Amino acid sequence: MEKTLVMIKPDGIKKKLVGEVIKRIENENLIIVQIIIKKLTKEQISELYKDSLNRFPQIKKEVIKYMTEEPSILMIIEGENAIQKTRKIRGLSDPSKSPIGSVRRDFAGDQNMEELTKKGKVTKNIMHASGTKEEADFEIKLLFK
Repeated sequence: MEKTLVMIKPDGIKKKLVGEVIKRIENENLIIVQIIIKKLTKEQISELYKDSLNRFPQIKKEVIKYMTEEPSILMIIEGENAIQKTRKIRGLSDPSKSPIGSVRRDFAGDQNMEELTKKGKVTKNIMHASGTKEEADFEIKLLFK
């Protein structure tokens, strides 16, 4: 059984999408083995998104503000191909390029990540899902201390 981390970000909670995200996860025969509601710290967000924030320093302040102003829902998901399945549910980082039927395309709309980043603005894209087993292990350890 593979484990991964899924986070419903503050905008997903504000838009009342918690049940929808969980439904999509459960529809893929994945199991939520742990769930918490937690307000993340600046340090956790800086570590979680370190690579992206190093590549795009102009959005660091906005990302930290967006991700720390309200709680997020953190889940450890388990199941066969959990990483691949949760990434498919999530969609691409850029909602405007995500496939129809993904959480980001269906609920984060036409936000164009490239354009927003150029302007120093953050893409509010509902959900995070680990991309690899190594990322999942790191992210679970970081956020479930």
